[in-house]
Amino acid sequence: MKKFINVYIKSDYDIVILRLSVIIIFMLFGTYKWFDFEVMALKPLISPTWLNILYIMFGVHGGSYFLGIVETITFLALSIGFFRPAAGILGDIIVIVTGLVTLSLLPQLGKVDSFVIKDVLLLGAGSVLLKYDLKNYLNIKN
Repeated sequence: MKKFINVYIKSDYDIVILRLSVIIIFMLFGTYKWFDFEVMALKPLISPTWLNILYIMFGVHGGSYFLGIVETITFLALSIGFFRPAAGILGDIIVIVTGLVTLSLLPQLGKVDSFVIKDVLLLGAGSVLLKYDLKNYLNIKN
């Protein structure tokens, strides 16, 4: 057990697991945005908020597709980030911005919803990944 702990402490397994977790979240939610069930699920969350600008610009389906494109770019950048830290940095920043944007809806929604609350965790995950990718990009050793 001690050997396992020492190997784990010296590894990047935690970052790999975290990155894969965020990739899966963005891959799933990004893919869902192309289907009617998600378009309709988003409507009551987006319509009463400032994010309704997406509906004004693109329509209800187009707004969902726009979010799907952003989330697809995010998971692709995070995936490429395994090999190219600069792409990872882009993905990390989008994760953080996505979390901030979604959490900014809370005052207008007037309720805490699982759609929104997951973004608290995404803020933390994006921050940890950003620090890791910046260190790799700048070639900074711990």
